Amino acid sequence: MSKVKDLKEKYGLSATLVGGSLVVGSVFGQCVLSPPEVVVEESVPPAPAPVEEAPAEPVDEPAEESEGA
Repeated sequence: MSKVKDLKEKYGLSATLVGGSLVVGSVFGQCVLSPPEVVVEESVPPAPAPVEEAPAEPVDEPAEESEGA
């Protein structure tokens, strides 16, 4: 165990858990070990297709009659 303590002091080793990842640091730099990402697919039924409405036909309005011609 004393050898491990000597190495820790000699190289300034530190280990920390951050957000599920193991971060190991030393005087030479740091390394982050993360677990592999798991892709989770949700089973959602597909949305129904939008219903297309027929275009509305223009309504003919009666022409205004003018008096006095």
